[in-house]
Amino acid sequence: MPDGRHGLVRYSLSSRSTHGLLVRNFIPVPCALTCGRLMNLKDKLIMVGGIGKQDRSDIIKGIGIWVLNGTEWQEVARMPQKLFQGFGEFDDVFASSGTDDLIYIQSYGAPALLVFDMIQKQWKWSHKCPVTKRFPLQLFTGFCFEPRLEMSP
Repeated sequence: MPDGRHGLVRYSLSSRSTHGLLVRNFIPVPCALTCGRLMNLKDKLIMVGGIGKQDRSDIIKGIGIWVLNGTEWQEVARMPQKLFQGFGEFDDVFASSGTDDLIYIQSYGAPALLVFDMIQKQWKWSHKCPVTKRFPLQLFTGFCFEPRLEMSP
């Protein structure tokens, strides 16, 4: 059941009137989510989020990936339970980012990095990183971007 408190608001910058548009253009999240992240992968709006338990939405029971089709979120994948458990203890926060067709997910409580391939619909662990964990909330930091140079006359 969608969570009525959270959603995405679409707005056209070319529209002059805002009266009622924001309410009509509210797209609710597909279920009770925590730690939702939006990313643009190859001109598709992708959302990654922790799926909350029905009675306690602050406790994550899994992680899902959705793509926005028009005004509806279409589920792409859910992290398999054995991989979800491989992260160790999950609280309500994790990091996610993406580039090209790859989504990267990391628990704040562990240095493991999981990769989801949007084309092959496959989950896999990244190569082992030689980083040792020095404190409980140590995590990879960074961001994904596609460098390009655009010129106009």
